[in-house]
Amino acid sequence: MAFNMLFNGNKTDASQPQELLFRNPYIWLITISITTLNFLITYNLRNANVNYIYFYLVDILTTYLIIDFYAIGIAILNRKAPLNGDFTKRITYQFTVHTLAVVLFSVLINELLDNIFFSGKRLSLSFEFYTQDTVLSLIFALLFHCLYIGLYLLAGNKAPNREDKRNIKVFHGMANKMVPLNEIVCFYTSLGNTYVITNDNDRFHTDLTLTDLEQIVSQEFFRVNRQFLIRERIIDSYRSIENGKIEVQLKSRGNAEFDKSIIVSRGKASTFRAWVTAN
Repeated sequence: MAFNMLFNGNKTDASQPQELLFRNPYIWLITISITTLNFLITYNLRNANVNYIYFYLVDILTTYLIIDFYAIGIAILNRKAPLNGDFTKRITYQFTVHTLAVVLFSVLINELLDNIFFSGKRLSLSFEFYTQDTVLSLIFALLFHCLYIGLYLLAGNKAPNREDKRNIKVFHGMANKMVPLNEIVCFYTSLGNTYVITNDNDRFHTDLTLTDLEQIVSQEFFRVNRQFLIRERIIDSYRSIENGKIEVQLKSRGNAEFDKSIIVSRGKASTFRAWVTAN
């Protein structure tokens, strides 16, 4: 899917349950379920014939493309207005602009495929299409919004309990040590090694990479650049600089690496501000 490229490219947390809606096998289960329900509502199956199988297969393709378009919109919203940022703003965008875009795309893709597979004779901008299928597209989009956001909120309510139980394995002398994730304020790399900084300013070495750690930690951490994965409470100050970038200063902890300013790229700047606000 096109969404997978945006999904991976934007470092969206794939472990979040709401994002699984757009991954196999769930996307196909949703596609077939919606298509079947829409088919039963739209057609009188008492007069069904072999052509209805062809109609059904084209409708599955149509529904899949609409859901894929819906997912691309979600990926863009996750980048521009993440759920863990200004939640009200995100909900407003999702229920208005995103909904309208999905409905318009539904109209266009239906008309396009109708002309490709049926020479424009099945829909042909019919009154029934705009009073039935378009309304159904709106209803399904709104229901999908509720499902997506509901899964997000459900995961958010459970996240603190899961996090308290998670530990990061580090090296303490010649032994291995488990450090609770909620005691860690920063991960960073230096000279090819990955280090862990705790609330008590203890520093440990771990064999995990920052990429590995991104898959483990919660949204309380932010990957500001290739070198640092931080919690909000370790930030001393930040300010906007040229070209839309952000300069971040960490609290001094007797570590030379923390005396340097960290630059957040222009592409991550808006997400960083939203993350700081949310935390």
